[in-house]
Amino acid sequence: MTMDIQALRAAAGTITFIPEHYELVMEDNTPKGFDEKERTFIWEDPHSENSRIEVSLSLETGQLMRLQIDQECDDTIRGSAIEAGSTTEQAADIAKAFMIRHHPNYAALTWIRSEIKRKYVEIEFRAEVGGLPLPRSGCEIRLDADFNIVLYKAEEFPGMELPVWPDRLLVSAEAAKQRILQDMEMQPIITTLYPSIYDMEGEEDQHRLVYEPIQGRRKIDAVTGEPLHNLQHDLLPPTVSITPADPGNLDNAYTVKPVLPSRTGTEHSSPDEDSDLIPFWEAQLGIDTERYVLDKPRGDDQNLILLYFDKSDMNEDEADQSATDPLSVDRYFERRWGKTLRNLQAAYMIHIDKATGSLEAYQYKPESSDGEAVLTREQCWERAELFLQRFFPSYAKYLRLEVKWDWKDGVTNSEQEGDEGEAEKRDREFFHLPLYMDQYRVRLERVNICVSTMTGEVLLYRSVSHEKIRELEACKFTAAVSAGSALARYAEQLDVSLRWYMDGDDGTAHYRLIYDPVHKRRAKTGVSVSEYLLEYIDAVSGELIWSKL
Repeated sequence: MTMDIQALRAAAGTITFIPEHYELVMEDNTPKGFDEKERTFIWEDPHSENSRIEVSLSLETGQLMRLQIDQECDDTIRGSAIEAGSTTEQAADIAKAFMIRHHPNYAALTWIRSEIKRKYVEIEFRAEVGGLPLPRSGCEIRLDADFNIVLYKAEEFPGMELPVWPDRLLVSAEAAKQRILQDMEMQPIITTLYPSIYDMEGEEDQHRLVYEPIQGRRKIDAVTGEPLHNLQHDLLPPTVSITPADPGNLDNAYTVKPVLPSRTGTEHSSPDEDSDLIPFWEAQLGIDTERYVLDKPRGDDQNLILLYFDKSDMNEDEADQSATDPLSVDRYFERRWGKTLRNLQAAYMIHIDKATGSLEAYQYKPESSDGEAVLTREQCWERAELFLQRFFPSYAKYLRLEVKWDWKDGVTNSEQEGDEGEAEKRDREFFHLPLYMDQYRVRLERVNICVSTMTGEVLLYRSVSHEKIRELEACKFTAAVSAGSALARYAEQLDVSLRWYMDGDDGTAHYRLIYDPVHKRRAKTGVSVSEYLLEYIDAVSGELIWSKL
């Protein structure tokens, strides 16, 4: 049963203090449209863009689901106040009093965790069974340095009974650890380490050849001792080499074409040089400039971004806008992020690398997607390959094509049926091509291409940085540490923790007791505790590489 909207509006204004000069700018159900669960209210300071208060109440019960208070303030003062000697115990008492007022299951939330994190104190309350917290069973609260509550986020119980502790003897932590190691492999990959993310020496980004643990994050059922998922669950799809349509292009390492305008300043291009690129790429991509108008070019020293809009869509329909509730989600988004949202509706979006003049990204939104698929996946790949030949001539040297798993082994019949169900006719086909340097895959670098099955047009193209390819080629990676040695170093750091895990979706969700792999170390600085996660083993030096949590 849905609560009365008037009652929700009255209740929302009592959750926290709302200054008189704040204006109500949004009141609507969220998420908007399908499966609306909450009524959300947003007040903003008309004199401060970043000062706002958001309150979300359950449409069914009126329960507070979310409170967020954003205010402009001096981060330096706030940070020093927390470092000076505030206590998490005091913050936890304030948070608990708030939780008791607003969470209907507060009596069951007996597990508490407090932590100073990024100039705030964060508190979590959960229900627990066997001394272990249950996911999605409580709330999170954040307090600032003055112990003001600035964030409250409730998590709904998924409508299932709380679990009971298994009556069977659990497998040991050591047995779970050995089960994880049983299928683990160390795969050499190339990755880029950033000082802001990794615990490393120096302040410059570093391209490194490392060993990545495959199956290093597998969860083990604490009752059966077996993994929750099959081997393929956490693996990237396999890849195959590409036979180039024109082998002669392999010596052309980059996409720059002979007809490309000369680039006199690769570091800092002039506006005139940018204007030379625009008609070139309009011609290359076949953009009808009689129908599509170019918005003001944007970008930075590295990239030129071009957005084209259909002239017939340029004039906004004022009548439709005036008929929309001014406090609706749509109108709020339009006021706050209107320009950004408008950019997403561009018919063409093109990213050009100024240093090389190459096409980094391309997106085309056809006027209509009505029609039937007439091209097979193989025919769509032919169209995609033609596009690569023009704009990434050396594609076969650096890229491999992802293919579907061979599901003959290691998967259940239901999983096979689910995979086959995805083979229905689609209006577009997607192709993913990871970047390789010799035999080593480059982490997170790949080309994506999407082709319409109705017209054969390329609808989406996202490339890799050709400047990065140059940098990686100069590194000449060679592994000096064996995969076996890397695995032994990794295994020394492996531990497991016992915890509750929510398995399944909303309709089948249930709790399972599992062993989760842990590769962490902690470092305390004052009242703050920094945690690090073991990510890789350096394939050249054998160094342990830790990421910052």
